Amino acid sequence: MRELPELLWDPSMTIGVAELDAQHQNLFALFNAAAHAQAAGATRAETDALIDALLGYTREHFRDEAEWMRKWPLDATRKAMHLAAHARFEAFLRQAQDVAREQPAELVLDLLAYLAQWLLHHVAGVDAQLGRDVLALADGARPDAAGGTGATDAQLRLSDALSRLTDDLVQRTFELLRQRDRLDNLQRLYRALLHSGDVLIQSRSEREMLDSLCSRIVEQTPFHAAWIGRPRDASGLFEVLAMFGDGTGQVDAARPRLTPEYQSSMTVRAWTEQQLLYSNDTLADPLLTHWHEGLSRHRWLSALAVPVRRAGRLWAVLTLAAPRRQAFDEHTVEVCTRIAAMLGRGLDEFDLKARIQSLQTTEASLARTDQLTGLPNRLALDEHLQQALHRAQRSGAALAVGLLDLDDFKLVNDRFGHDAGDTLLRAFGERARRDLRACDYFARLGGDEFVAVFEDIGAPTRIDAALTHLHRAVEHAFDVADGQQASVGMTMGLARYPDDATTIRDLLRAADAAMYQAKLRKHDRATWWRLAGDAS
Repeated sequence: MRELPELLWDPSMTIGVAELDAQHQNLFALFNAAAHAQAAGATRAETDALIDALLGYTREHFRDEAEWMRKWPLDATRKAMHLAAHARFEAFLRQAQDVAREQPAELVLDLLAYLAQWLLHHVAGVDAQLGRDVLALADGARPDAAGGTGATDAQLRLSDALSRLTDDLVQRTFELLRQRDRLDNLQRLYRALLHSGDVLIQSRSEREMLDSLCSRIVEQTPFHAAWIGRPRDASGLFEVLAMFGDGTGQVDAARPRLTPEYQSSMTVRAWTEQQLLYSNDTLADPLLTHWHEGLSRHRWLSALAVPVRRAGRLWAVLTLAAPRRQAFDEHTVEVCTRIAAMLGRGLDEFDLKARIQSLQTTEASLARTDQLTGLPNRLALDEHLQQALHRAQRSGAALAVGLLDLDDFKLVNDRFGHDAGDTLLRAFGERARRDLRACDYFARLGGDEFVAVFEDIGAPTRIDAALTHLHRAVEHAFDVADGQQASVGMTMGLARYPDDATTIRDLLRAADAAMYQAKLRKHDRATWWRLAGDAS
């Protein structure tokens, strides 16, 4: 870091007007304090305090000099040149205050070095001449008549020209700093734009996408607040979809509405006009007068609102705020537009993924669903049975698999046709699924063959109750065609895990064998179902 040189007061700098000399020495002390602060590593608070002290001092000093010029009949041209120099320096100080909020402390101290050079020239030249003129008038002499020590008009013009050259140098320094600041901000915005792409790609949900985008914008750009909102319903009240940063609480406290009292809101106008809007000085914007108090308190000194489109349609508004004025130039607005467009594309990609996932889910469901009855099919049955066996193994609970077909179903097809038979199968599936317990499972293998899985059957009475409920599915006739009805019965074979078998294949085989035996005894059997291994 380049050190700020210390300014030493020299007796030759004495003007002879005690009040002015004391003030000049105080000015030197201020810059020496700046030199010491720089050598020790000045903080932002210290540099802010130095500039505030310099501003306060200059105003007082310039006010006193102006009083001297009013009190004494000095040359009007010289007086005008002197006062104009004061005005230029005060303008520099105000710019330095603005720059100090955005720049590193070492750059602010460099600015103080330039201002020190300006004041040194001013004290040694213009102020010294003012003192000589005042002393001459106090002695009753004409200014510049005191032994030829005064400056000629040509010398004063040269001094003023040198002052203006210094003015140009300081002004150029400010402009370079502003350009550096704009470039730095633009680089940060482009980095945020690149990172926004990562956010949109990696987000697992819409909410995560919006929250991450707002936080990244605030953490990586010159903006210190970001929020995304859209009208929620017919009332026009905006809902906050995501927000992050300083002062966003005021959005929740007074959310925009699509109503006349909010028509000047930048967010509302961006929505209704469907175009990007920004203000580089919100506190001077008459359209935002209603919100000036909150904007000032939270330093939303510049703001931008840009529509976000989803699937080509207006979907929300992204609003950004910056803690300084003039935050939005042509390039910044372009990047903000691209961020909003990228968010829209990210949402479109998210919707596409959701549709693909939904289609995959639907396809997976269709692959596991019997198209006629809507019941689970053989693939779904195998998957369910595998999980059911694992549960039974872990818990030690009993499980039973029942294979059944419908008695006299062929007669229905022969008498009423296959469409009537399909109608009966659909109705039977609905009844069976309705009458089973929630923990039981019912699937269609094909034709009139079905499988029931009974979990946690425990005591024999529990399986008896489940079978009794299942049989209700055939206890009433079915409407099949043209107001005609048909009746069927059913036969089931039951295999128990682990008593009868321990694998899916063996359980189904055992159940099928038990059902075959039950079919053979159809006319003299005691029950419509038979247990595997039952010798009766």
